[in-house]
Amino acid sequence: MSTYKIAMIGDSSTVNGFSAGGVTGFPAAEGGEALGILRELVSSKEYAIIFITETLAEPIIAELSRLETGSIPAVIVIPDQKGSRGIGFLKIKNAVEKAIGIDLLGKE
Repeated sequence: MSTYKIAMIGDSSTVNGFSAGGVTGFPAAEGGEALGILRELVSSKEYAIIFITETLAEPIIAELSRLETGSIPAVIVIPDQKGSRGIGFLKIKNAVEKAIGIDLLGKE
């Protein structure tokens, strides 16, 4: 049976908060740096879940969509301390619509 880890890519405050809960933290200052870290984590095949903050995900959202992950790891975009920008919800909404063919979660 494989054992996987959970990772968090974000600003240092967010990463430290997740690290307190046993999540492996990867601080990044901007989207390009976050994308490089994300690619390394995906290729390592050690992580089942990779969280990334909306602030870092927003400038690289097209690259995130093209990143080939399969079912593992799940890359999950989450709000940071600045609040939600709706990016995480939009990614989930689009995935649900693609999977079942209808907009189950509504317009916004």
